[in-house]
Amino acid sequence: MTTREDLDDLMAAVRQGRVRVGPRTRAIALILHGGRSVTQQPRRHRDVSYLRMLPFAPAVARVSRGSIAPVLVHNRHGGWIASSGTGLVQTREIVRRLATDHDLPVVLLGHSSGGWAALRGGGQDEVIGSVALAPWVGEHDPVEHLRDKTVRVIHGVDDTVCSPARSRDLVDRLRALGGDATYQEMGGGHALLERPWRWHQLAARAVVEVVDHSP
Repeated sequence: MTTREDLDDLMAAVRQGRVRVGPRTRAIALILHGGRSVTQQPRRHRDVSYLRMLPFAPAVARVSRGSIAPVLVHNRHGGWIASSGTGLVQTREIVRRLATDHDLPVVLLGHSSGGWAALRGGGQDEVIGSVALAPWVGEHDPVEHLRDKTVRVIHGVDDTVCSPARSRDLVDRLRALGGDATYQEMGGGHALLERPWRWHQLAARAVVEVVDHSP
C-alpha cells in the first residue's frame, strides 16, 4: 500500500505543465511521454521522449477548437512501466488531481510506456478514454477495466520496440467484450518520426473522438 509520504515522494518526480481551462473546455488531455522503464530520465529540455510529445499539445487544442485542454507532464523517474507499479500510481494521482482541480473528465494520451500507462490507467473513474501511440503491451495485459471506455490505438507497422501485433490483439480482446476500441496502423517505426504531423493529427482527432463518445 502506498502511504501519503510515499505518494508525495513519487509526485515530486513529476513536473506538470500549465492547464489552460476556459468556459468552453469539455475535457483535459493528459499527455504521457515514453521512456526507459527504470532509469532516470534526462532533464526535460534534453529528454527526447518528452520533447517528442510537445507538438501533440497544440494539435489537440487546434483540432478540438479549444474545447480540450492539453497538459504535458515529465516524469524524471523514467518511463511509466516499473515492476513496483509506481508509474501507474503516479498516473492515477495526476488524473485525480486534474479532475479535482478542474471538475473535468480526463483523456489519457501516451506514447510507448506512456501508452501503456494510458491503457492500464484508463479504467479510472475520472478517465473517459485512452489514446495509445505505439504502446508497450504485455502479452497478457488486462482489458476488462476498459470495457466501458473509449480506446484508440495507433501503431507503426515497422515498430521493433513495441509490438504492433500485441496492440492489435489487445484491441481485439477488448472489442470481443463489447468495448469501443479501434486499432489503426501507420507506416514507420516506434519513434513517430515518419510523417510526424500525421501522428499529431491522428492522435488529436482520436482525443476529440473519445470526448465526443463520452456520456
